[in-house]
Amino acid sequence: MNVLCDLCGSEVADLAHVCARCGERLRWDLDDIPALVEELEVTLTGRARMSAGALRRSSERRLPFHIAASDKAHTLRFVLVAWARLVSDERGVRLPADDLISISQRLVTHVEWLRHHPAGSEAVTEIRDAVQAVRMVIDRPPDRLYAGPCDACGMPLYARPGDTEVGCRECLADDGKQFVYDVDARRAWMFGELEHFVGNSVQVASALAGMGVKVAASTIRVWASRGKLDPCSYGEPKKLGGDLLPLYRVGDVIEAAASGKAKKAA
Repeated sequence: MNVLCDLCGSEVADLAHVCARCGERLRWDLDDIPALVEELEVTLTGRARMSAGALRRSSERRLPFHIAASDKAHTLRFVLVAWARLVSDERGVRLPADDLISISQRLVTHVEWLRHHPAGSEAVTEIRDAVQAVRMVIDRPPDRLYAGPCDACGMPLYARPGDTEVGCRECLADDGKQFVYDVDARRAWMFGELEHFVGNSVQVASALAGMGVKVAASTIRVWASRGKLDPCSYGEPKKLGGDLLPLYRVGDVIEAAASGKAKKAA
């Protein structure tokens, strides 16, 4: 008799209610919680309000207390506590300390048990939804390097600084292994694709930020005013009768940034 995963419908070799692939996604979500907790603190205390040298006017600043983030954090805690209590009651183990990190780390050790539990699919779904909701309200994601889209599903790939490989969290091979890519090779390919992109200072800065290169739009404009960077062309003015908008090539901005670093090193 074939046993199918309650979530994705794929065949489950070990007769669990949740397949190894969906169980691994639960493990990833739980493993991400400690980093998300740190980002939540940044969001809740308002420490992320200043960015890249730009200050908002006082009238534009949001309240230090982020209501949406607080709500999502409460929901995440409620969900994790509920599943931790289920594990505690049915497995006879002590409850962890009453904080998100301790609870998530304890639940990680019971992922296999949850896969075989009749309510395992609910655990995967509820925890994933709660974690995703938190990811969407934090002011900035944990530091990651963008490694391009997955070749199989197109989902964005993000690697931690120093990682040599990155795997797609949505795509798993039939043997439960991730689709894994070489980070340096992927980023070299992306830089090659992006090198000839042309846009205004804001567009170029955004494109570079996605690559993990931090160059503020204001810095690009300063470099241009000092003759360190030449516009490659000009676009239509922002308003009628205004000056033409300088456009810059990503490759030229990267060279200017590298030149600045070389001078500082010397």
